[in-house]
Amino acid sequence: MNLKQLSHMLSLSQTTVSRALNGYPEVSEETRRRVMDAAKRHGYRPNPSARRLATGKSGMIGYVLPTGAAVDIDPHFVEFLSGLGDYARSHEL
Repeated sequence: MNLKQLSHMLSLSQTTVSRALNGYPEVSEETRRRVMDAAKRHGYRPNPSARRLATGKSGMIGYVLPTGAAVDIDPHFVEFLSGLGDYARSHEL
């Protein structure tokens, strides 16, 4: 089920459903509860591509890896990658 289908089923605008799902304060508690219950009951899952487009955040980190035998055994490089992973995880990237 997508946002459009969920909003149609609830007879609410897509904007209202989106705001209810994302915790906007201007949505009444009754509407929020109704939307959340329906989303759970019908297995609503946000579309990751649509979310990235709307927020401008990909949730990804790009890193260009150097090549060569020295990189494979360099303990500093391995430590760097480990630290990068820890940082990304702690900041939900």
